[in-house]
Amino acid sequence: MKNWMDEFIANTDLSQNRPIKEVVYESLKKTLIESKIPIGERFIEKEYSDRLNISRTPVRESLKQLELEGLVKYIPRTGVVVNKITREDVIEIYKIRSSLEFLVATEAMKYIQQSDADKIYKLLDETEIAHKENNIEEVIRLFSVYNTELYELSHMKILTTIISNLNNYLHKFRKISIEDKVRRENAIIEHRNIIKAILNKDRDLAEVIIKKHLYDSLDVVLLQISE
Repeated sequence: MKNWMDEFIANTDLSQNRPIKEVVYESLKKTLIESKIPIGERFIEKEYSDRLNISRTPVRESLKQLELEGLVKYIPRTGVVVNKITREDVIEIYKIRSSLEFLVATEAMKYIQQSDADKIYKLLDETEIAHKENNIEEVIRLFSVYNTELYELSHMKILTTIISNLNNYLHKFRKISIEDKVRRENAIIEHRNIIKAILNKDRDLAEVIIKKHLYDSLDVVLLQISE
């Protein structure tokens, strides 16, 4: 059986000139979000700290934070294990995202200029090219850039952080959605229409498009979870 601790060790770069606690937390979170570590797999705190030759304190504190975020959980007499994201968790998160993304859109309406829209349209042109080439990783990257541009237009830094954390939590599920070719193509169209609605200050249309965009993605994700 593969030693999944190797995944965590490989993602921890202690050569950075940053506090160990911060490095440990971010590396553990990155591994949990991106790696295909089995649900219920036990995280061995002592092995992690011993192999990196660091104190167990930053590891323990990081795991407590990750437990609050729902990525791991503590089971008595077992220890810390990789948590399962349930169907209900996914539905709840998409509901939250729907409300927050609409708030981003309404705030962006206060600041957006035609030049901003043109910049994002060009970004979506690049996304469409990557889509036609079936370059999924590039599509994912460009969608992330799209979100960043839109969030910056809203001028709401705290809200952006909240949405970013939700997106991290759903990283692997969002990838499932984007891997669906039809869903990917429709998502690009919806992104264009969202920007158009924001530019036209059309709150009602923006809300309709955002909800459809997210709930269509949710349907694809739930189908994959069921399978």
